[in-house]
Amino acid sequence: MKKKNFTKSFYPEQTDGFSLVELIIAILILTFGLLSAAQLLTITIKLDALARSKNIAALAAQNKLDYLSDLYRHNPEAEELTIGTHQAEEMIEILNPLNQNVLNRYKITWFVGDIPDPRSGINLPGRILSVQATPMLTENLENTSSFQNKTTIFNAVIAAEP
Repeated sequence: MKKKNFTKSFYPEQTDGFSLVELIIAILILTFGLLSAAQLLTITIKLDALARSKNIAALAAQNKLDYLSDLYRHNPEAEELTIGTHQAEEMIEILNPLNQNVLNRYKITWFVGDIPDPRSGINLPGRILSVQATPMLTENLENTSSFQNKTTIFNAVIAAEP
């Protein structure tokens, strides 16, 4: 009995494959794609840190604004509500709960002013408040890195309830 050669039917005589040049080009394209994706991930992480920082700064400024509004209702003559610029005695520090490293520091300042009235001789009851949360690196150095922190400002007009 004659044996058949099955290898001929499974493997054609000439197979087309990838050349070394095509393989190198494909690897280069894949590398550039992966590097672009890594860069996008890095930017996403930085923007997430910026959003967290702005959110915490907004909370700090809003808390101070609420405190000053409540203080005005109870004691309009308080020292913190005198006309002019004021600064909190201590910086606010946000700590990482895992290792207690400082994530953010904020200096809170606020400006208190009279409510302007275009009519002469009329003083409106109340005050204008502008509360600012400024990101800080150290006690005297502001944090101005582009993807880390931004200054947050809240403005309000407050008045005692009648």
